Amino acid sequence: MDDSSENIYSDKPREFIEKLGFSYYELNNKFINLLEENQKIKQQCKNLEEKNQENLRLNSALNKKNQKISRINSNLIEENKEISRINSELKEKLEEKERKFEEFQQYVSNLEKQRNEELQQLKKLEMMSQNLDKNLGILKVEEINENIIKTFRENNEDFLASFSNKDPNESLPYSNIKVVVGLDFGTTYSGFSYCHVANKQNICSNEIWPGKVGKLKINTILRYDDEYNNVLLWGAPALVKKPKRQIAKKNNQNNERNKPVELFKLFLGNLCKNSSPKLPVDYKKAITDYLKEIGKVIKNTIATHWSINFFENVLLILTVPAEYSEKDIAIMRECAYNANLINDKYSKNLQFISAPEAAAIYCMEKEYDLLNIGETFMVVDCGGGTVDLTTRKLVGNNPLQLSEVTERIGDFCGSAFIDEQFIEFLCYVLGHQAIDLLRENNNDQFQCLVQEFRKNVKEPFTAGNIIREFNYYELDIKNISPNLLQYVDEEIREMMEKDEWLIKVNFNDIKSMFDSIIDRIIRLIHVQLENIQKACSAIFLVGGFSENKYLQRRIKQEFCHDIKCLRISDQPIAAISRGAVVYGLSIKSSDCIISSRVLKYTYGIKLCVDWKEGDPIERKTFHGKVIKFSPLVRKGTVVKVDQVFNSSNHRPSNPSQTALNFALYRTSEYNAEYCDGPGVELLGSLRIDLPDVHLGYNRSVTFGLSFGQMEISAFAENAVNGQKYVTSFSLNDDDD
Repeated sequence: MDDSSENIYSDKPREFIEKLGFSYYELNNKFINLLEENQKIKQQCKNLEEKNQENLRLNSALNKKNQKISRINSNLIEENKEISRINSELKEKLEEKERKFEEFQQYVSNLEKQRNEELQQLKKLEMMSQNLDKNLGILKVEEINENIIKTFRENNEDFLASFSNKDPNESLPYSNIKVVVGLDFGTTYSGFSYCHVANKQNICSNEIWPGKVGKLKINTILRYDDEYNNVLLWGAPALVKKPKRQIAKKNNQNNERNKPVELFKLFLGNLCKNSSPKLPVDYKKAITDYLKEIGKVIKNTIATHWSINFFENVLLILTVPAEYSEKDIAIMRECAYNANLINDKYSKNLQFISAPEAAAIYCMEKEYDLLNIGETFMVVDCGGGTVDLTTRKLVGNNPLQLSEVTERIGDFCGSAFIDEQFIEFLCYVLGHQAIDLLRENNNDQFQCLVQEFRKNVKEPFTAGNIIREFNYYELDIKNISPNLLQYVDEEIREMMEKDEWLIKVNFNDIKSMFDSIIDRIIRLIHVQLENIQKACSAIFLVGGFSENKYLQRRIKQEFCHDIKCLRISDQPIAAISRGAVVYGLSIKSSDCIISSRVLKYTYGIKLCVDWKEGDPIERKTFHGKVIKFSPLVRKGTVVKVDQVFNSSNHRPSNPSQTALNFALYRTSEYNAEYCDGPGVELLGSLRIDLPDVHLGYNRSVTFGLSFGQMEISAFAENAVNGQKYVTSFSLNDDDD
């Protein structure tokens, strides 16, 4: 019993120890597993913390972007409000212009009525004259009222001659003209020349301007008072001065209220409206104000030389770009009248000539010995805003006579658009928003940047060998335009601060600015050479931009093998105004320099004819008629001065009709069928009375057009009683 119990007790501790060892081993394994799991959990926690940090960073970035988007949305809302306001103002202005246009139409209608009444009075006077002759012949008392009858006859003949204007020695409406002035109103610069009719070889070009002496042209620029009512300065004195930095900071906004106004001439012509400059005043007011200021210089200059009446004794020839329409010329006449250059809005003492035509006249006056009669030459007028081309044939040189070979062409690629290329360069470097804000809020400093470019970059680049030596120019933004710094965004600001706000303009940058404009000029010359389809003996370059050495070199390189003579005219800056004077002298003496021109448009009238198969059914009227465009003369026709094109046998549509109305249209299409077709536009209308109602349909009327030197005359003549109605439209074929 003792042995068995001893064995039992002796085995229990061993078993216990074994169990204990096994449990310890198991616990140890569990502990190790727990440690490993703990490590995994720690790693997961670490990963979660890193992801949390990344999420926090992303949230911060998103918050910043949301704030930026909110700012942009806020700006867009403000811009939308501003656009709405501008649209509202434009709508009001449009309504006002429509109202004025209606008033103008009524005024024209009244003038036509007055003219018709005067013609009726004229016929009565003729009848009175005939009756007087008969009565005196019967009574045989010639000596009683001989002087009265002679005076009556002379006055009547003068009155008739003023309408016909066919005096062989001198143009009657210009018999009082003593001085001719040629005014070259340009986009960037303007000037004038003048001459007394008694000394036609002594044409003078003005060189004395307010604040500037010795220059043939003065800047086309104005500076107004704060309300933009009155002109404070004009020409060179109106140019901005480089700002002093401390003054610029102190007077950030106040100094910008009377900023200079320029490039207002670009609102005329067919320039894309998006490309037109922003003006604080109406462009017509700016043109009128500038013409008024330069008109003061013209009047003072004439008064210094001769004691004459300006409005009675001066013939003013105003040059216009080739692409100006009849409407543009009418606006120029209105502005000249409001500028007190003429005392009657429709005064014959103001005449127009296209700039390339004036240049062609000047070139042939100076260098006619270069060409033989019958040879063709081209004039390329390179101005500040436009480049105009005309191709002429020398018809005669004693007196000078030129005919047009093909249609004039032009484009907005003058020297001012190189400045626009520079502005685009600034926008690329500093951002569009910064430049737009500077232009809007600190225009003086914006103009300083442009002037700095013209003076130190554009002009040196054109000066002969300097083209090859030109490396780069540093534009100091902080010095020239300190207010620009506040408009630049942060990213660009950091870059500019590293460069100390210096912009490096290198040779290739400038060359590309010039090339983009010069390429367009060369393309125009190629087009004109293709249009004439015959040899061109010479090319003459005129206008201020033609003095550019790089432009001259490019044109010579391009056309040296095709053109035997490529000449820069003498005094190219004054060529247009001097040519305008020569043209004015020819008007005075009835010498027709411009013997013919090529029409760019087809002219015709609205005609009601029988509808026939093939005509659109929707155009058929209730009475089986269709309204069509009936051409009188087609585009491309070579028209001599005073040549007439007419259409006869127009009759009333019903026997009781008391008047006929002729609507004159034009189109750039050679064949146009309908007056409401694309590109067909109404020029005006002419109404003729049909008083002989008892004749019913047997009342024939002839309608026609006469192409003068710078205007179209439309007439309608009653074949029954000889009654004739006439109206005029400004003639300029190169319209939009």
